Amino acid sequence: MSSQGILSPRVRWRAALPIIASLAAISAVSADEPLKNPYTGDAKAIEEGHQLFLDTGCYACHGHHAEGGMGPNLTGAGNRWIYKPTDATLFRTISNGREGTNMAPWKDTLSQDQIWKIIAFIRSIYQGDPSKVVW
Repeated sequence: MSSQGILSPRVRWRAALPIIASLAAISAVSADEPLKNPYTGDAKAIEEGHQLFLDTGCYACHGHHAEGGMGPNLTGAGNRWIYKPTDATLFRTISNGREGTNMAPWKDTLSQDQIWKIIAFIRSIYQGDPSKVVW
């Protein structure tokens, strides 16, 4: 019997490492953060999120009304989201920033609750196509 085409245990292990790392990252994200915003539709949290948006300087890139500027428009007007704007995607973007862009990570400055409140504010000013809402 030929050994051609059969991978050694060492080669199989090395090939599996990226898959294992991806699964670990996915489970770490889901364990640490809810997939849905616990503050969606909460008027008090939305107001707090708006104030956090202003206090942390989000407006410097995204505009005072999240209409865009150096950073993208967050109102959904024109439906030009680069990434699917799920709650989890927005949470990760604010937490970890976006490599290759000016979006800095905020996880060391803002609590998870504060990030969710900013997202609740962003959701409250949505002006895009209602059929494209993914939250």
